[in-house]
Amino acid sequence: MKVVLTRPVGKSEPLSELLTQQQISSVICPVLQLNEVAVSDTAKAMISEAELAIFVSPDAVRYFHQLEVPLAGHCAAFAVGEGTADAIQQTLNIKAKYPKQPDSEGLLALPQLSSVEGKRVLLVKGKGGRPVIAQTLKARGAILDSLVVYERVAVKDNADSWLDHWRSQQIEGIVITSNSAADAIFNTQSSASKDWLAQRTFFVVSQRIAEHVQQSYNIEQSQIVVCHGPDNRAIAGSIIDYTKQQGRKMTQSESQTKNTNTQQAAKAAEQTVTPHHAKAGVSKVALLALLVALGSGAGYVYLQQQQQLQQALLANQAINAENQLLNTQLSGAKSQLQRVENVLDSLQDNVAKRLAEQQQHVETQLTQTLAKAQQQVSGAVASEALYLQRLAAFKVAAEQDYLGAIAILQRLQESLESESNTAAVKQAIATDIAALKALPKPQTESLYFELHGLLSQVDTLTIKTKQIPQKAASEDAALSQQVDDWQANLKRSWRGLVDAFITIRHHDEVVIDPLLDKNEQLLIRTQLRAYLTQAQTALIDQQASIYFSALDSAADTLARYFDTQHAPVSAMQQALNKLSRSEVQRQESIELATPAAVKGWLK
Repeated sequence: MKVVLTRPVGKSEPLSELLTQQQISSVICPVLQLNEVAVSDTAKAMISEAELAIFVSPDAVRYFHQLEVPLAGHCAAFAVGEGTADAIQQTLNIKAKYPKQPDSEGLLALPQLSSVEGKRVLLVKGKGGRPVIAQTLKARGAILDSLVVYERVAVKDNADSWLDHWRSQQIEGIVITSNSAADAIFNTQSSASKDWLAQRTFFVVSQRIAEHVQQSYNIEQSQIVVCHGPDNRAIAGSIIDYTKQQGRKMTQSESQTKNTNTQQAAKAAEQTVTPHHAKAGVSKVALLALLVALGSGAGYVYLQQQQQLQQALLANQAINAENQLLNTQLSGAKSQLQRVENVLDSLQDNVAKRLAEQQQHVETQLTQTLAKAQQQVSGAVASEALYLQRLAAFKVAAEQDYLGAIAILQRLQESLESESNTAAVKQAIATDIAALKALPKPQTESLYFELHGLLSQVDTLTIKTKQIPQKAASEDAALSQQVDDWQANLKRSWRGLVDAFITIRHHDEVVIDPLLDKNEQLLIRTQLRAYLTQAQTALIDQQASIYFSALDSAADTLARYFDTQHAPVSAMQQALNKLSRSEVQRQESIELATPAAVKGWLK
């Protein structure tokens, strides 16, 4: 059998050598060429973000390597088949996972690709091709980035020149490794070429290509051989098996033909020999026919033995050639294994050396970082201790906030727990806390909050909007009969005359604020609030005279303008009276022992 190898340039030579070793003639005729596809900077940026990288062919690996953009260290690599995995190992120095079934379905069946939800997957591929990998990974929730690095282009616009050449070379088998190659081969309008192609045997590397050739170009299934795999050894083995099978069929056909001829000759001899009477002898013609038949049978037996011997010799040669091929492959595998072991030993040595250097470097950096961190921590603790002791002293001396000072000293004590040589400081802190707890609590805080409560009630107090005195007793309006009372009578007559037109009321007291509008009410409340606020400020500043004066002014305003019969007003008056009797004298501050102890510790 003579076959044509249609793989791109540089890919059919190893397969041709394997076929030549088995006395199978082959013709190399690439129908496709691979062109690099330009990759944008945006697409290159996807490479470093990938968590999983899938390569669909060795060509995808080769063109990806030309980008000179490495995968991330944590990125796991996957290949469709063993050949692609070998290319990844040799080119990228990465061990890739691959399925036993070298196709997209086998790849997607790997357990590592069953749960990819939320993961960034980089699919390195050629232009076009099957979308099953991309569709399945997207359906599983993966964030898929497709990186197209090459494309397949037909070498010629049509296949007429190829087909004419193949017909002249009496090609019997055609090796097809992709759908694109099949489309390029069948790209002809010649009926004779189509008929000739329909009689060829097609060796395809997958069932997918077989279905494409059968459905698209009406090739009989008997004319299609699906190889054991896409690599050269699998293709060569499939062609060899097919050739042997065809040879056995031809041998069986020839044997059947020779047996038929022998049987026909024997029948002719029997028909030629005619029986006579017992005494009559055998005719010379019958004897001659019998001898011819016997000679033919003996010759046929001899020829059959020769053919069997020839077949045995051919089978032996095939076995020897196959053994030689296996020995060659075994030697190559051993040498390759030896090279891999040498490279692995070298890599292990380099890795061990680099790990030792990195470990030493990391230990040095860690020691320096820890020392620096300890210095920084010590400095931070010292600064915090100094700040806290100053704040505690200020709380005691300036604000007389003993509870606040106790809380600050407790915080200082907690910050010094992990520090050394702090026994004296801790003892001083404990002494100061005990002394502060023994002091009576100042009334400043309680008085301040009580004033704050009164301030919040100012807007709810009731103001006296009218202040009208009681009506004076009316005089007798009757006129006197005495002449001397003419003035009084005149006054009474005038009042009677005026009362007929104008009503005039007389009171014994002076009316100060007969009516208060809204603005005046607002000013009164503001004035009361100002007095209470002034009392708060004076309380904080320990100004007793101003404190009591402000309370008196607030009480006077409350009694003058607010309704004292109203319960909230009465309650505020009682509170002001109580506040005016409180003592706001400043207590003598104590001297803390903690500041001196902290300064001694810092030295």
